[in-house]
Amino acid sequence: MPTTKTATSYKLSLAVENGVNALGAAQVKSVSIGSVKLDAEDDKCLAVANALNELMSHEVVNVYVTEKAELASAE
Repeated sequence: MPTTKTATSYKLSLAVENGVNALGAAQVKSVSIGSVKLDAEDDKCLAVANALNELMSHEVVNVYVTEKAELASAE
């Protein structure tokens, strides 16, 4: 039986450097942006992350997109 997957929401997460810990290792903080349009293109999401990086006092080190989707049996 085939299965269909329907995206219901996307969330953009930025991993931002947030100083160092007592051992000198870099600490990373996650900043999330919800309500991303379901048809948002990957390059545009990255462009938004890069623009936000310019506004932040700490550097963005990684960008993630989390998809929430519904699975259903196709009939």
